[in-house]
Amino acid sequence: MSDDIDAHLKIAVALRSVRGALGLNQAEFAELVGVSKPTIARAETMEVAMRLDSYSNVLRKLREIGVKVDTLYSDSVQIEFEPQALESLRERLADQGRRRQDRTQTGIGVLKPVRLTKDDHDRIAKRTQETLSKLPKDKNDQT
Repeated sequence: MSDDIDAHLKIAVALRSVRGALGLNQAEFAELVGVSKPTIARAETMEVAMRLDSYSNVLRKLREIGVKVDTLYSDSVQIEFEPQALESLRERLADQGRRRQDRTQTGIGVLKPVRLTKDDHDRIAKRTQETLSKLPKDKNDQT
């Protein structure tokens, strides 16, 4: 893949991931970050490349709410939710008015925070690495 395609793929993955984590549709996310809904839709599907100034503004708006996105300085996509962003998300998820009216269950862990220990983090990291090691390395390696 070319560097341009890689860059646009990372932007598409970052936008979709952050939007999904925030529980927003494309129109809501576009309003949050100050661009049009078609701009978000086209960038997420790589139909059209997002202009650098628009992407820069999106990153700035996300930083203001506590979400850091890095697609530029490594080969990976890095997304970090700071504590204030997580707290805001927890409050949003706990808001019964935002839930579908046909849903009566409130979910588990929505109203009370869960604290993970270092052992929990280590166990999760180990299981993630084990799972990733079982994935095929490329399209031709399906064993």
